[in-house]
Amino acid sequence: MTITTIQLFTFIIAVFIFIMTPGPGVFATIAKAMTQGSWAALPLIIGLAAGDTIYMVFSAYGLSALASNFNTLFTVVKFVGAGYLFYLAYKMWTTVPSEIITGNVALKNKNEGLKSVISGFLVSISNPKVILFYISLLPSFFPVTSLTGVDITILCLVIFGCAIVAMMMYAFMASYAQQRLKSPKARQKFNRVGASFMGLAGTWLIAKG
Repeated sequence: MTITTIQLFTFIIAVFIFIMTPGPGVFATIAKAMTQGSWAALPLIIGLAAGDTIYMVFSAYGLSALASNFNTLFTVVKFVGAGYLFYLAYKMWTTVPSEIITGNVALKNKNEGLKSVISGFLVSISNPKVILFYISLLPSFFPVTSLTGVDITILCLVIFGCAIVAMMMYAFMASYAQQRLKSPKARQKFNRVGASFMGLAGTWLIAKG
């Protein structure tokens, strides 16, 4: 391990602030938690964290140039991810009040959890601005050429952990607000606010990605 404690601490702060910055991942997390509860958003968040971690590995191993050359692939993934978010937004918007759940619930089955992980991964991996962040961030904190496998593993764990913590903070806040609503009409309105956030996440991917 070549990185120092101070370097690691400042890196954690920078990554945490970046992840907390509003973007498609934040909007998708809020939407999921507003309609299904905070813990139901966890699989989505795991997918987001996995995408961020992969981009960090690309940056650390100098694969950013290779990744940036797959413009067509990124475009396809971006529109697939955005399309899926729009589909989720439609489902949330059309949910009738009696189907809206006011508390945290377990995912119905493993397939639903897997779909959430994949959707989170698509949101993260289709946002090339993430890799641009890590390309500029890593050299500012560490001599990239001297990073060892242990160093990169530690940084990956840091990014994955920061993403989970930051996004779950958003999820808990959104879920808390949702649980304060009692009437079906109010819950339906709140559900549609969540749908709007999901649609905003899809629009962000297309417009900003």
